[in-house]
Amino acid sequence: MGTIKPQENQNIFDISLQEYGSIEKVFDLLEDNDQFNITEDISVYKDLKIGREAFKKDIVEYYNSRNLKPATSITDEEQYLLNDYSGIDYMIIEDDFIIY
Repeated sequence: MGTIKPQENQNIFDISLQEYGSIEKVFDLLEDNDQFNITEDISVYKDLKIGREAFKKDIVEYYNSRNLKPATSITDEEQYLLNDYSGIDYMIIEDDFIIY
C-alpha cells in the first residue's frame, strides 16, 4: 500500500477518480485512511493511503498518461467570488440601474 499527497483543491472524490478510476471506490479510500466523514475536507499536508486495485484502469491510465490531477473542490475565496451578488438580478432601479 502506498501513499499520495493531495493537491490543492482536491477532494476525496477527486482522489478516488484519480487513483481508482471511479468515485465508487471513495468508501474504500475513506476506510483505508480511517476517515468516515465524506464531507470532510482533505489536507494537502496529510498523505493518503492508496493501494487497492483500480476499478476502471482505462480512466486511471488516461489521467496518468496526461499527468492530470482532478481538482474540483472550491476554496472559500472562490465561493465568495461566486456569491458576489451583481448583475441585472440584483440591481435596484434608479439606484445602481439607471436608464437614460
